[in-house]
Order: sequence, then structure tokens, then C-alpha cells
Amino acid sequence: MHSEQVSALNKILSIIDKKAAEYKQEYMRLPQSKRFANRKLILDLIDDATQLGNAMKPAPREALEDLKRLAEQLNRLA
Repeated sequence: MHSEQVSALNKILSIIDKKAAEYKQEYMRLPQSKRFANRKLILDLIDDATQLGNAMKPAPREALEDLKRLAEQLNRLA
């Protein structure tokens, strides 16, 4: 079970990294509606990853802190 959780978390983190990098790079060129939709998608993925990470024993604290910082950055861009 633990290895499945780690694998799922790694996949979610990979998607978050890719989407966040694209979002930050394209932020100024995106229309308002697309900006909102992309930001919401990333924040939802962050929530999912955080829930999964908190359910793991031991919890990956460093990854969870990184996710928290990323969510704060995205919220400042709104």
C-alpha cells in the first residue's frame, strides 16, 4: 500500500510541476478565464497531493511544505 501511495504522489507531483511551470511561464499571455481555470486545476491537484501525503506514514514533510509554498505563490498571482 505504501509503495502505491508513493507512486501516486510522485505522479501527482510531476503533473503539478509541469502545470505550474507552464502557468508561470504563460501567465501574462493567458486570458483571464484560462488563468483562473489553470490556477484552480493546479490548486486542486495540490489539495489532492496534500491529502495523500498527510495520509502516508511517515508523511513527506518537505514535499508538503513545497506544495504549501507553491499554493501561496499561485494565490498571490490571482
